[in-house]
Amino acid sequence: MKGELSEFGIGEGISEVIATTESEKGEPNAAPVGIINRGRYFVRLYKGSKTLSNVLKTHKIAANVSNDALLFVISAFQNLSEAHFTRFQGFPVLRDADAWVIFKCEPTSSGNDFFEFELRAQAAKVNKRRVRAINRGLNAIIEATILATRLKLYANDCDDAILEKINYYEGIVEKCGGEREKEAMKMLKMLVF
Repeated sequence: MKGELSEFGIGEGISEVIATTESEKGEPNAAPVGIINRGRYFVRLYKGSKTLSNVLKTHKIAANVSNDALLFVISAFQNLSEAHFTRFQGFPVLRDADAWVIFKCEPTSSGNDFFEFELRAQAAKVNKRRVRAINRGLNAIIEATILATRLKLYANDCDDAILEKINYYEGIVEKCGGEREKEAMKMLKMLVF
């Protein structure tokens, strides 16, 4: 599979998705990641994560395109139940994702706390074609979740600044989000604070 993946929800810049991977024993895992498109597709995975451990062993990752704010929050901090998963061409994907893209991962570089992988699309499927307006509440949940994962990973001097930003995003969720986004913010605060 070659070419642009925008028809599967992955555009230019960084597309936030819920990545699914599997262990050598076939156990599925899900976690939010950013698929980066800067003329080539790649992902940066951080040391200590199940996602990185699984990719290093299987050399595969699936990008699950979803606008479910609650799934982003839960998958960032907890394991999803088996009921959330199905298989596409034998690989675990999220049952309710709008689309899936399964990638082969080739390591390209690493740093003190990360590995970077070039991504080559192997298979893709659109499950739901929908037209959606931008919801600032969903965007705020994604930003708050990213910040909250940094709180969990790196306890440091900027924790107060991160907490202040999360509180700012909470205001946007309250103003602009729907029930699912508001539920996701409550879950995020319960899991992080």
